[in-house]
Amino acid sequence: MQIRRLVAGTTVALATAAGVPAVAAAAPVSPSGAVLAAHEFPSGSTGYKVEKEKLSELAGVPEKGEGGSPCATKADALAKALDGAEVVEAEAKRGSVEFEASVIGGRLTTANRDAVTACRSSLPAEKRTVAREAPADLTHLRPFIFAVGDSELQGWADVRGVTVLVSAEGEKGAAVDSEGFWQTLRAQIAKVERQP
Repeated sequence: MQIRRLVAGTTVALATAAGVPAVAAAAPVSPSGAVLAAHEFPSGSTGYKVEKEKLSELAGVPEKGEGGSPCATKADALAKALDGAEVVEAEAKRGSVEFEASVIGGRLTTANRDAVTACRSSLPAEKRTVAREAPADLTHLRPFIFAVGDSELQGWADVRGVTVLVSAEGEKGAAVDSEGFWQTLRAQIAKVERQP
């Protein structure tokens, strides 16, 4: 499941970032019913698949005691926040870009942001995240959108008690499809917001 790679990348390689939680007014959302269906990915996408798992002990996450650095402390806090979380991830590919839309049980973007902030300076320049502004229609969620080079975009946002994580990554360094990324992020957020 790619969520392990993405989350481990957050805490170890810091290829991810996060947003601030939005206030939930409705009943909690079940990740199983909220992930995108094949037809909700960008037009022309193929290879749709869904994976579901409950996270436990993320490999590669530094322990709090390892060096006692702020990075290790925040990474450990993120790993603890993720432990036991239900994750449902849908994947599809269009051209040379893979799209992933995940719904993770619980509000995790603040812990993710804290880990990213604490660990960013320890990464090589080509692996560091660069924050992107959220479009006006998404600012109410206070998401964190970022790029890693020209080949990856990710967005994290807490919506109705769950975390939405969407990524778009070009194969072998190919340029990312930013239009497809925004479409997928908006679709996944809207689907979570519509859940009963």
